[in-house]
Amino acid sequence: MTEDLAKDEEEYVGYVKTVAATRATMLSLFSGFTFSTITILPGQLPDPSNLVSQFVFFFLVVLFDLFLFLLAWNTVIVVGTYKVSYAPERANYELTLFNLVLIVVFVLWGWSVVLIFLLRELYYLALASGVLWAAVIVISLAVMRQTIKHLGWSVKEELKKM
Repeated sequence: MTEDLAKDEEEYVGYVKTVAATRATMLSLFSGFTFSTITILPGQLPDPSNLVSQFVFFFLVVLFDLFLFLLAWNTVIVVGTYKVSYAPERANYELTLFNLVLIVVFVLWGWSVVLIFLLRELYYLALASGVLWAAVIVISLAVMRQTIKHLGWSVKEELKKM
């Protein structure tokens, strides 16, 4: 029975390693393209405050937020499945610090879209995007917490090791 569990875990880790790079590349490409569209398009339209334009922007924001959510989730799954035995203490510190900074960067990158809309005086779109992004952050934290719990990786334990 124990051998079957070890084999299943090994296959799962192998699967994650195989698809992780492809997923990360694809999601990074899509989120980067969507972000570029959101940043360039408001300056190119004659009237970005038009209702149709704002609907398109909001659709792009939904896509962007979903791509960031999936990218973050993929990252947590990858980090949670890599079991490194006998890692040097400094490596644990650097990985934990990097992951914390990465979370901050994800959150700030999502808020940058809201700020872009504020710069173009699209207040209702900025408000809707901000509410959506706040909801994505809350949902992300809940999903990431469940994923980390399922994988048996503890952020608190990592912070204690620091």
